[in-house]
Amino acid sequence: MTVTQRILAATWRAGLALAGAAAAVALGAVVLLAPVPDLAPDTAGLAVTPDRSAQTVVCTGGVLGLPRGDDPQLTVAQQPQRRSVGTGLVESTVPASDALESAPVAVTLPVDAPDTAVAAAESTRVATADLRGLAAAECGRAERTAWLVGGSTQVGRTTWIVLTNPGEVDATVDLRVWGERGLLEAPGTSGIIVAAGTQRILPLAGIAVDEASPVIAVDSSGGSIAAHLQQSVVRGLDPSGVALVTPLERPSTRHVIPALPVVGSQLALEQATGDGIGDALTTLRMLVPGDTDSDVTVTLRPADGGTGQVITTTVGAGAVLDLPLTDLPDGDWAVVVDATEPLVVAGRATAGGASGLDIEWWVPTGALQEGQEVLTSVAPSPGGVSARVHLYAPDGDVTATIDGREVLVPAGQSVVLETAANVGVRLAADGVLHASVSYRGDGLMAGTRILPPPLAAQPVTVYP
Repeated sequence: MTVTQRILAATWRAGLALAGAAAAVALGAVVLLAPVPDLAPDTAGLAVTPDRSAQTVVCTGGVLGLPRGDDPQLTVAQQPQRRSVGTGLVESTVPASDALESAPVAVTLPVDAPDTAVAAAESTRVATADLRGLAAAECGRAERTAWLVGGSTQVGRTTWIVLTNPGEVDATVDLRVWGERGLLEAPGTSGIIVAAGTQRILPLAGIAVDEASPVIAVDSSGGSIAAHLQQSVVRGLDPSGVALVTPLERPSTRHVIPALPVVGSQLALEQATGDGIGDALTTLRMLVPGDTDSDVTVTLRPADGGTGQVITTTVGAGAVLDLPLTDLPDGDWAVVVDATEPLVVAGRATAGGASGLDIEWWVPTGALQEGQEVLTSVAPSPGGVSARVHLYAPDGDVTATIDGREVLVPAGQSVVLETAANVGVRLAADGVLHASVSYRGDGLMAGTRILPPPLAAQPVTVYP
């Protein structure tokens, strides 16, 4: 307020001075201008930190399916198991969905809750005539923008775009979809209304027909949206995997994927023979949404500290590139993607086992910064499925503290720790750290990300 008053006073007096000077010139007179007085003395401000607001994360819900029959309706083929972490949480359902039996859950930490953080994750193991696999996802915040990297609409591949509005304000959503040939033009991708407290589910095949490599940007106005993809694969008559794809926040010149497990890769290729092995290969999907091509360096680091790999390539602007990682042996890998232009990226892996195939998309995680602590959830796991925490330090040695236990993560290396399922974990670091959780069993694979905490309310200076 003080600054504004000074600007207005100075402007008004400057106008008078200019008018007076003009009159003096006209009269041949000399005018001496008086200095502008300080109308408002400097006053010390008071720094006030606003109270934290309620925090809400939205879960993906169960695995979607279309039952066989003359008039199939989208329904939830299998309900998820959920682990919510935090004290004083309130769970509520999103009341309306395009899918039958769907009741996605929003988990809220109220302002007056005794805890300061909330986390939740879900997992679903499904085995039907059309769906088989393990799907898992962290529950995330509703946002105005999201990037979904994954999916396919080729024969035997089904991908759903799921838009959930947990808030009290209707959202208007615009979708942009890219493929291997560039930005796709399709009707029905703009002005999609997602009413407050509802979930819209759209078939990607209605926008991108027979597209092997889609990337979707989601932009909303009005209310915020929690967006994700579900992809399922059927090879011949055999259901061969299901995956949930959670969003990236924005394109960036660096992305880190702490976990890219390669499990039973040779068996996966053998089992996929006859239906096309392209999407059975471990692959990085990349898109540069801008107008300039990008030089990209992909660094692959094994968890055992052995010799890694470095791949350089160019990603053309505006077209999706699927980069096969054909020489990557089985094991746990961390992936760092550095680019000269902002891009989005995710990794796809297929797990082979005696019981069949499964697919998973591994999405980059944000960085936990020095001194930050995050609360995370390890999702429930069915019998025969183990869970692992993956830690990667891209810049320097980091000491991570997991529930009070210190773990050294050397610079540029990946550390993998066995963990119990269906638990909450507190993770802190004394440097930059990326983290995620993987789940695996016989022919089963899924993952959840460990996301950095939301930005804390910043102090505001208040003047009398």
